[in-house]
Amino acid sequence: MLDLRKIYQLNEKIVLRKIDNKCWALNIENGNQYRLNEVAYFILDLFREPVSVEAIVSVVGNEYAVDRERLIADCSSMVQYAVDKNILKEG
Repeated sequence: MLDLRKIYQLNEKIVLRKIDNKCWALNIENGNQYRLNEVAYFILDLFREPVSVEAIVSVVGNEYAVDRERLIADCSSMVQYAVDKNILKEG
């Protein structure tokens, strides 16, 4: 599992876009596009400034009614995917 204390931030080559209920993360360097649901967009948007996964879990937990263990697992999985795709980088 991901270290929740580690700091990440949105890669400067990534632009987040939301039009109506459609959300994307766009890599302006290589043109890769990633379709996001609104929760993933909300989470990635929180990474505009360097922040820990632990802090993100707290914010998301206050916004959505969800079991904390499930939230930690889902956030960790999403952050790991975003790091693997160079959407997020270590801050």
